[in-house]
Amino acid sequence: MGIVGEFIALIAFIAAAIFGTAGIVGLYRFPDPYARLQASSLCGTTAVFSIFIGCLALASSLAIAARLLVIIMFFLISSPTGGHIVAKFAWNSGIDPWRPERTERPRRRWWKRA
Repeated sequence: MGIVGEFIALIAFIAAAIFGTAGIVGLYRFPDPYARLQASSLCGTTAVFSIFIGCLALASSLAIAARLLVIIMFFLISSPTGGHIVAKFAWNSGIDPWRPERTERPRRRWWKRA
């Protein structure tokens, strides 16, 4: 482990902070549960994966790196599966996707003045 490993870890941790922040913003910004689920799960998965990459760069031995790889593989399988289960539950509960023609007032165009 040297300067290069620490630099890679720093970049991965900064990327994790950016992706985590983007997921939180998407969670509150998007209009329906499906878009919120997509934003939060995608950014959350990317943020946690970036943290794991940073930890791999800082791993002091091969045994620790192997354990991190097993955790990464488990996370890459379980996280999308959990998001799919939540989306399927929302769909089966009768929550419709967002349709802008039903929820928003039509915008007036400047060339169609009354």
